[in-house]
Amino acid sequence: MSDHPRVLDQLGAELDRVARGNLAESGGLRLAPRRLSALAVIVALLVLAAAATAAVLLIQQGPALPAPHAQDLQSGGVPLPGSVRLAGLDAPDPDGGAPPWDIRLSRTRAGETCTAVGQVLKGQFGIVGLDRVFRVLPLGGADACGVSSPGGPTLAGARVFVGRGAQEARTVVNGVAGDGTRSVTAFGPDGARALPLGPHGSFITIYRGRVEDVRPRIMIVSRDGHAHSIAFAQSSAFEASDPAGGSPWQVSGEADLQPGAHPDEDCAQASREPGPEDPSRFDSSLTPEVCGRLGTKPLFVLMRRFVPGSGEGSGWPWGNNPARTLVYGAAAPRVRSLTLAGGGTTRTVPIDADGGVFLAVLDGHIDPRSLTLTAHLRDGPTLTYTHSTNLLEHQRDRPLPEPPVPAYRNPLPVQKTLPPAFELALPSTVSETQRESDPAGAGTWLLRSWRGRPNPKANLGNGGGREDFICIQIGLAHGAALVEPRASGPGQPLRLGDETGRCNQPRDLRRITYMLQVESYLADPYAYAPRPARTVLSGELPPEATEPVLLGIGRPRALALDANHAFLVVLPGHYWHASPHITYELHGHTAGGGRAPRFPLGPTPNAPQARAADPDGGAPWGFAATPDCSTAIGRIVEGRMSSIDERNGVLKSGPDIWGSGGGCPTHPQPLAPAAERRRPVSFDVQQADTYFSPLGGHSSEPLTPSEIERRTLPGRTIITGVARGDVATVTISTPRDVRTLRPAGPLHVIIAVYDGQFFRGALTATVAFKDGRTETEPLFGPAGAGRFNPPRLTAQLHDAEAHLEQMRSNHPGNRSPRAIPKQLTGRIETIKQRIAYQHSHPGLLPRE
Repeated sequence: MSDHPRVLDQLGAELDRVARGNLAESGGLRLAPRRLSALAVIVALLVLAAAATAAVLLIQQGPALPAPHAQDLQSGGVPLPGSVRLAGLDAPDPDGGAPPWDIRLSRTRAGETCTAVGQVLKGQFGIVGLDRVFRVLPLGGADACGVSSPGGPTLAGARVFVGRGAQEARTVVNGVAGDGTRSVTAFGPDGARALPLGPHGSFITIYRGRVEDVRPRIMIVSRDGHAHSIAFAQSSAFEASDPAGGSPWQVSGEADLQPGAHPDEDCAQASREPGPEDPSRFDSSLTPEVCGRLGTKPLFVLMRRFVPGSGEGSGWPWGNNPARTLVYGAAAPRVRSLTLAGGGTTRTVPIDADGGVFLAVLDGHIDPRSLTLTAHLRDGPTLTYTHSTNLLEHQRDRPLPEPPVPAYRNPLPVQKTLPPAFELALPSTVSETQRESDPAGAGTWLLRSWRGRPNPKANLGNGGGREDFICIQIGLAHGAALVEPRASGPGQPLRLGDETGRCNQPRDLRRITYMLQVESYLADPYAYAPRPARTVLSGELPPEATEPVLLGIGRPRALALDANHAFLVVLPGHYWHASPHITYELHGHTAGGGRAPRFPLGPTPNAPQARAADPDGGAPWGFAATPDCSTAIGRIVEGRMSSIDERNGVLKSGPDIWGSGGGCPTHPQPLAPAAERRRPVSFDVQQADTYFSPLGGHSSEPLTPSEIERRTLPGRTIITGVARGDVATVTISTPRDVRTLRPAGPLHVIIAVYDGQFFRGALTATVAFKDGRTETEPLFGPAGAGRFNPPRLTAQLHDAEAHLEQMRSNHPGNRSPRAIPKQLTGRIETIKQRIAYQHSHPGLLPRE
């Protein structure tokens, strides 16, 4: 820290003067230790005290952060103010001058334990933001409440607080182990830490960096000597490290159960796991799924160099990611170990005990033809492989040919990886005649429209190249420029033809009648109860339309159209959830009317049935479902589901995330697989408010005010569920914390919202039934990295046969094989053959 109080300089100069005086008395050389003068001792103590408080002196105290309403905490537990206490652990921050960290403990009316992590300054519990301002954390705003176990609650997690760099981030390992705890030991990059215990076995320790870098774990030992280990950033997937660091790789495998597969055939596939620098699974590198027969051969292996652009159009795109040389496949149990030589070193390649898969990831400069894989068999012999061997194409079950080794190449610049624009703007057609004053005094809104010629380099399909496009942009007029508003920081200039333009061809406008976009802009998108400041309507009509009228949003309004048949209307914010529509004359007939086209098409619930507080203190989140399991997730504004784009403050009516109906455990569809019908809760894991750059990683958007104040991670992870009526509570365990939720609403729904993403660690749910029973199951989705363990073969066979019987019962008058999909009957036959092969050849194939 470069800035420090002037008193430090003065005290340092005084200490230096006293020391020089003592040296002068002895001729500049000390032959024996000598007692410091009283003045020197006082000065030294003052210097040490000033140095210890220098950083604290620079911390300002700001207003307390606002608390969420109790209604947003009901499903997850409302901490009782009278039960609040600090654990008094005062764990030091890696930067000595920062305030210490502690746990706030409280209870709910139902007796659950609630915990929150923060810092203590002058006896107050809060957080020092990235702006060096200390703010008190409200009760309920950062608390997670969990149910106690018979031996005492074990509420453990690793909370990450963001920094402006990886080293400024903090990983706070904390929890409540219970009164019967003898010791808690944390393990991290610096070895073991014996942690002091607070009330009810509470503990806390702080690491510099993100949890993915720290990878901490704890060991809890009870008074009877029982030890329980918890790892917070470990993946259950079978992983291999990347030669350049960062996110690891995973390989998975299972029996090939496609119709026509050999009974001894297994498959394997490798992919790069997401991480803080590359959080999007969409951009992760993916390899082809390869198969081989492990009954006749000890292993199958693919040895190949992948370069940027590998596999495009094949279903396994590598993307524009750095080149790597991979060696992966699966080995039969008779292979004791694998050794890979080449590339300047010899390494052992681990084999996964479940599935037999293996993986080695090498630098892309290494030529796969220089590698040698040696298999050491359990009965003594060794086999060597210098190229891909024993491979079958997935689904086709024919030998997989080895392609030529591609030359090494670096990733392309971002501009060259973006898809070509589907329209080429015609500058001579640009119109900027539509202007509207902002009702909240923000300036003048401007509509820019133009015509665009179809780009021959873009794949438009369906004869899309026959008509010019009509495109529009909206924003605030800033001199001669058009600017897209930003909630914080300067607006983003809009260039003609960039990705923010909305384009349609006249034939599409005729087909859907018109295009109408309704967007409201919030005065403060980060507020707990944000206020819509203005509502902006814009869109396009078919070129032949005349006399357009806007209805359903106050009095009827005649629409003014520009030269490209585009329009702009700016109204007060309270129209944000209106349902406007347009009528016009077309060839002598009235067209339009009805509700404006909205996406997604189809009904979705709009009133929340369960609520959860936002980690940043913004508008709360809501979740709702319909009897056919159509689901909706959104921010709650004025009691309605909505979406909020915090980058530009845009508010839209309707859910932010939706799912189509497919049957729930509470209302199962007739053809639902038996395994789905037995599940007590239908879970879903989603991500929201996360923005990625074209090449992966978070976009260059600045940190939001809430992220600066609370040090929360960007983006959201949302876990929802639709439960059966006999479910009492659902306890969700994540690497972050443990939360117990109570189903709400007519369909018994739950929702939990976390800041950031779970890149590593297990997500599990423990379902407690009203009759006292419990069940625990893993959660899968875009959040969290882990192994997908397919059901056992006998369970898959049972479900497939049950599905077949359900289909036959739905067609009692036609039991002909033609009425049953061949894919289903073929899968049943393949599973039976695999089970029979395992029974007749025990131990020959990898275990399930």
